[in-house]
Amino acid sequence: MLNAIGLQNPGIEYFMENDLPWLKKFDTKIIVNACGHTLEDYVEVAKVLNTLDIDGVELNLSCPNVKEGGMAFGTTYEGVKHVTSEVRKVLDKPLIVKLTPNVTNITEPAKGAEDAGADGVSLINTLLGMKIDIEKRKPILANNMGGFSGPAIKPVAVRMVYQVAKAVNIPVLGLRWNNKWRRCNRIYASSVQQLYQSEQEIL
Repeated sequence: MLNAIGLQNPGIEYFMENDLPWLKKFDTKIIVNACGHTLEDYVEVAKVLNTLDIDGVELNLSCPNVKEGGMAFGTTYEGVKHVTSEVRKVLDKPLIVKLTPNVTNITEPAKGAEDAGADGVSLINTLLGMKIDIEKRKPILANNMGGFSGPAIKPVAVRMVYQVAKAVNIPVLGLRWNNKWRRCNRIYASSVQQLYQSEQEIL
């Protein structure tokens, strides 16, 4: 699937008033995904999340559908380290950094997260893709490019989890098409770390 929905959401205030009370009804860990368009956005959201009764924060530096923000911060060692370190200053809760796969070397952003004090990393998000309408001779998405997801990206996810697990000493959470045990096992087997137990280590 190819999509370009970006990071649309009702905002932190709505989450606090509506979503969080509903989530608290369940006996489960609550990890909130935090995103932003600027460094200041990330820091301000982290400050608010630090006051809430949640179990952790996933810092989204990986969405390929926005024109600024996550993609700009998440593609380099320096960018990931800078945002993560600033968020770490205001957040006492467990911090997971979500990495973008749209890089040359996935281990560099992972190391940036680790060096900045992240408790773990999660990967992968969608790959950057594009499709052309041959009749109209233009991209089918208004944004031209979008996030490519689905079973086809699983081998990429397995490869990147494998590389990151060998490069860092913090827990690695494998994402993408893990809804069947065989798929989970393949991602698990790609790493020497306990990927699907890593959440317990962090929390």
